[in-house]
Amino acid sequence: MMFREAIHRLRTILSILKIIFSSGLTVDLGAILSEYNVGGLVLDLAAGGSGSGPKVLGENIVALDISIDEIKEAIKGGAQAWWICADGRMTPFRDGVFDYVITFYGLMFIYKKENKKRILKENLRVLKKNSKMLLVEPIIKKEMGSYFAKIRVLDRGDFLHETCFGISGKGIKQTLELLREFAAENDIPLRYTETEHYFVAVLTKS
Repeated sequence: MMFREAIHRLRTILSILKIIFSSGLTVDLGAILSEYNVGGLVLDLAAGGSGSGPKVLGENIVALDISIDEIKEAIKGGAQAWWICADGRMTPFRDGVFDYVITFYGLMFIYKKENKKRILKENLRVLKKNSKMLLVEPIIKKEMGSYFAKIRVLDRGDFLHETCFGISGKGIKQTLELLREFAAENDIPLRYTETEHYFVAVLTKS
């Protein structure tokens, strides 16, 4: 058992090193947000750490993260927003207050399908009628193990920053099937595009 654990840790370390020294993946978050006309009162879920959403949209955004340390890191990196430290499954907001809810490589940190669905349901609650939820999220096909990604984030063609995302353990799987299930269960429309590494999905509150 100890040998297997040592091998697993070594493979994880090698995977991290490979990501760190690779050129990584480029995502133009600014272009995506512009394409879907993200504006008005916006909630950015799991926005701490890199703070990509606030850096693109500016300070007129409500940014939520469960970790005060991640929030501090984002602020230190220049992400200006109305920051809230709270659990995305039980936010402190009234019903129907936001024009848009977004997440950029944020839902990936929520373990297990049922918890991801709870957060999506909460997002619907705080959205205004006919408003949208936009998710830019990695495709993680394995249920257990490790996922790491190095992302070069752009703002409509201009370099914004470079950041790394990683998660390991059990219950890390995340694919479009989750959103298809959620959309069907809640009878709401789903639009999406998919690349080899990530998907962009939009759910509209009826």
